Amino acid sequence: MSTAEPSQLTAIISTANRPKSVARLVRSLRRGYPKLKILVADASSGSSKARHGVDSIQLPAGAGRSAGYNAMLARVRTPYFLLLDDRCEISRETSLERLVALVADDKLDIAAGDFIACQRKMWFFVSRRPEPRHGLMEFAGDQLTLTLGSRAPGDGYCWCDLVAPLFVAGTNKVRSLGGWDQELESDEQDEFFVRAHRQGLRVGIAPELTAWLWSEQLPAEPSRDLKSLAVAKMGLARMTGFEGQVTRAPRRAMAA
Repeated sequence: MSTAEPSQLTAIISTANRPKSVARLVRSLRRGYPKLKILVADASSGSSKARHGVDSIQLPAGAGRSAGYNAMLARVRTPYFLLLDDRCEISRETSLERLVALVADDKLDIAAGDFIACQRKMWFFVSRRPEPRHGLMEFAGDQLTLTLGSRAPGDGYCWCDLVAPLFVAGTNKVRSLGGWDQELESDEQDEFFVRAHRQGLRVGIAPELTAWLWSEQLPAEPSRDLKSLAVAKMGLARMTGFEGQVTRAPRRAMAA
C-alpha cells in the first residue's frame, strides 16, 4: 500500500446466518490481498455457524452487529482497520490502497468507498446499479436531517458526514470514540457517525472506489424499536432519513 504496508490493516466483518456471503467476501479479499489479516465476528445460530478460514470470534446467537464490531475492535493490533458489510464483494475497482493512504497520510480519520448493488436475475445475468450510501447531516435544534451527497472535494476525496460500511479508519480514533453502541444491536450506523461528527472526526469518500453489494434476504428485524432508541441516544427529538422517513425519539426519553 502506498503509505502503509498490508500488515498495518485488519479487515473486520460482523455477520449472522450468512456463511455463504462471508465466504464469498473472504475469497474476494484473498484474491487481491492474500496476506491481509481478517477478523470475523459470528453471531449466527448454532446450525449456521461456519468456519471462514480466518480468525473468528464466536458470539452468542443474536448478539448484534455492534457487539461484533466492538469485539473485533478490541482485538485489532494494527493502526488501521477495514470495516465491511458481510454482503459485499471486493472487485477490481476496490482499491484498498487508496483508502489506507487517505487515513495514513492524515487527510481523513474515516475513508470510505461506496456500493454497486448487485442482484442475480438469472443464472448468468446480474443487474448492477450504483447505490450511494454516503451523506450529510444538518442539525436544527433537536432535529437532524440526513441527505445523500457530499461537500466540496478534498485532495483525492469528497467530504461527507456518514458513509457506507465499506471504510478504513484509524483504530485508535474509533477506540477513543467508544466504538459502537451495543444496545442498538444492528441499527448502529447513524448514532456512530453522529458521535464521530460531534467529536470532530474527519469523514470522506473516494467516490470512484466501489465494491459490489449483493442483494440477499435480511435476518428478521429485532422486536425492539432500535431506530427510535438511536434518536434518543443522539439527544434528538426527530431524525429524517435519506428517503424522507421520520423517526421520533420515544416520548418518555423526550420528557426525561
